[in-house]
Amino acid sequence: MNTAPAEDHPPSCRDLVGILAQSDRRAAYAALALGATSVAEVADLAKLRPPAAAAALRKLTDGRIAAYDSEKHTYRLLDDTFRLAVQAEVKISGRGDGDGAGSYFRRGRLTSIPGNAEVRRRVLAVVTDSFEPGVAYSEAKVNALCGEWLDDWVSLRRALVDEGLLNRNRSGTAYERV
Repeated sequence: MNTAPAEDHPPSCRDLVGILAQSDRRAAYAALALGATSVAEVADLAKLRPPAAAAALRKLTDGRIAAYDSEKHTYRLLDDTFRLAVQAEVKISGRGDGDGAGSYFRRGRLTSIPGNAEVRRRVLAVVTDSFEPGVAYSEAKVNALCGEWLDDWVSLRRALVDEGLLNRNRSGTAYERV
């Protein structure tokens, strides 16, 4: 099966809350927000021991909340992480009604294709954004893109076609976003 790393997608709101649920990580985040850029500065501002500060910074970078510059040996917050997570959440769940589509995503990937037609359509609309309008995709490329979302990329590709979100040419060799 085709699997893609979660790094291809921004972390979800759930992922971000999980990362920041631990107090050392919140303290390290606050220190970065106040201008700290090194482990020593984070440890000092956050009142953490250096090993605890380093571990917290590692979790923040693994979770794509912060980035490490290996040339300068400095850390910085990633400005778009929370904005992208909230945008994805709004797109998945709607602004206020919470239609349940969000429960089908975990770590930027689909867990399954919903059975409920309305929720399925909303979930598949998120996946459809992986395809540029007006671009013809080979079957292999469609399979690869679908595999980034779900291990069962065949079912996902079929659902996108069945829902009318992707058109397949007569020979079945090329697909295009509707």
